[in-house]
Amino acid sequence: MFAQSLDATVRILLLRAGPQDFPFAKGLTPVLLGLAILANALVFSRVLPPPMALGIAAAMVAAMAMVTRAILRMRNVLNRFQQTFNALLATSAVLTFALLPGFIQLAPQILELAKHPELLDKPDAVHVSGIAVFFMNLVNCWNFSVTAHIFRHDAGVNRWVGMVIAFVAAGVMLFV
Repeated sequence: MFAQSLDATVRILLLRAGPQDFPFAKGLTPVLLGLAILANALVFSRVLPPPMALGIAAAMVAAMAMVTRAILRMRNVLNRFQQTFNALLATSAVLTFALLPGFIQLAPQILELAKHPELLDKPDAVHVSGIAVFFMNLVNCWNFSVTAHIFRHDAGVNRWVGMVIAFVAAGVMLFV
């Protein structure tokens, strides 16, 4: 079950498969929930206290579940929820773990700017790694593309509508 999930996750990340190719196993969901929450909590804990980071991570995963359920319900394909949600959890966990090295490099600068916002007026005072920023933007764009790809397949819509759905889903998750 885990080997099939890993294979499906890699193929979805490469846009070679859809969430319908993800194994259907209810026992997989708790593991993927834990991984997704852990990945987000590790990233957020670099700039926030651990309890707050864990709470935000759990809220983001819960928001992902609500958005996914709402989108599939609107398209009248709620029976696809388990595979879609598991595919989203797996792919987002992998890509969030991939963000961690870049975020570790940027976290000290983010904390410094939070303590001293007047540094934003002095561009020479802030030293940010361009490579880390580029890498994080690249991973975030990839994550958006994968999310759009998953929603496009499950909602049965074209690529552009899938991107709109992914944009709305990202907005809702960030708002929550």
